[in-house]
Amino acid sequence: MYTDGLIEGRIGQGKERLGQEGMLAMIDRQKAAGLGGESLLEAAVAEVRELNGGELTDDVAVLLLERRR
Repeated sequence: MYTDGLIEGRIGQGKERLGQEGMLAMIDRQKAAGLGGESLLEAAVAEVRELNGGELTDDVAVLLLERRR
């Protein structure tokens, strides 16, 4: 679960935003690289900030529920 501040971050200098599809692609890529749990959340928020060119202007909250087998 996440707030809209995460997906409304801009991608570079233009007006394009990350969006849900961009976020899902980013998360899938990070999971394929072996990230999970807190490391996945930290990497995702860091990448969104980097894509945005700095801090995000809207609130950002992310909750990850993970089932371990």
